[in-house]
Amino acid sequence: MRKKILDMAWLLLFLMSLTVISNIQGEKGLPETVDKEVAGTEASESSFTPESDEKTVITKNEIIRVMQPETELPEESGIEPETELPEESGIEPETELPEESSIEPETEIPQEGGNRWNITLTQEETDLLARIVWLEAQGEPVEGQQAVVEVVFNRMASNLYPDTLYGVLSQSNPVQFCSWKNRDCALPTEKEYQSIEDVVEGKTALLRNDTMYFSTFPLTDHVERKIGGHYFCY
Repeated sequence: MRKKILDMAWLLLFLMSLTVISNIQGEKGLPETVDKEVAGTEASESSFTPESDEKTVITKNEIIRVMQPETELPEESGIEPETELPEESGIEPETELPEESSIEPETEIPQEGGNRWNITLTQEETDLLARIVWLEAQGEPVEGQQAVVEVVFNRMASNLYPDTLYGVLSQSNPVQFCSWKNRDCALPTEKEYQSIEDVVEGKTALLRNDTMYFSTFPLTDHVERKIGGHYFCY
């Protein structure tokens, strides 16, 4: 019996030693695998997930930040000015300016350029009249010279006198322009030419249309006005 018990004890010791050895070998091998797995997982977690997450977050943020201005800016700044500016600045001035600037001067200029007798003078007639005005009223004020020109035009427009400048100035009976015979001696200046131009352009209205006489004394009982040293009568 003792021998069997000893044999069984030795068998148990042998089995226990085998288990202890196997456990020791297993513990020595497991840390390596476990360390490798842990290291692999840590490496994978540290190398892939943070970087990939950061990359994805960065790319997403970059995409979002780039796409938002591209979609918002053209809608707010590009479309509205293009629709508003041509309507306000391009269309209205084009319709208003031609109406105000081109039509009004065309109606005003002819009204200012004519005279009530519808008389025009050639350069030769202007030179002749300037000589007579100089002889008759060289010492008179500008209005006095303009009134002499109006008397000449009143006679040209009247049925009682010749209708030409030469005929009115050279008429002998009745005689109004006694200076006719001295016309070649006259020396008219810019003053006489300007007085004639003002009357021709309709810038004066000094006398009535039936005022036909002027002199240093009243020639009729109907004196319209006195300008300078001349009485103008009708």
